[in-house]
Amino acid sequence: MTSRNRTWNRTVILIGVLASIPAADAAGTLDVTFSVSPSAIVMGPDIAGTDWPTRLATPSDEGQFEVLVAKGSVPVRSPACESRYLVIRMPASVAIGDNPAVAAAVMRKKALFGRMMELYNRRETLTLHVFPGPYAKRAPDGRIELTGCNLFFQEPTQ
Repeated sequence: MTSRNRTWNRTVILIGVLASIPAADAAGTLDVTFSVSPSAIVMGPDIAGTDWPTRLATPSDEGQFEVLVAKGSVPVRSPACESRYLVIRMPASVAIGDNPAVAAAVMRKKALFGRMMELYNRRETLTLHVFPGPYAKRAPDGRIELTGCNLFFQEPTQ
């Protein structure tokens, strides 16, 4: 049987690898959960008023979206980022073929975005759960810092 004739029932979920990074302490490691004031976050249609692209200002069909957070509001150093914002992206969920688990993950991501937009529109504080993915390194002083302007949301489980 050739590979062309085989039926593939594989699912690929693009989520990145969650780094096991402890909470922020005197050594400056990344705190994966932090709160941000309404004045320090930009999301949805308001991203158009920044120098960032709006392609992921709302969730894609795969559940991927982005929000911007003022660099000074994030408890991780980002010396290589020249923007005043860090971008936090929700990873996409992609399936080859129909997969109910992936469809459910996309719905959870879209629902999270909806809840975040409600808080954002009411000018309330948002609590964000993030990880650096491939954009983190340990600086010579031992602290974690970003190599760019990117962080990723931890995926919602409910």
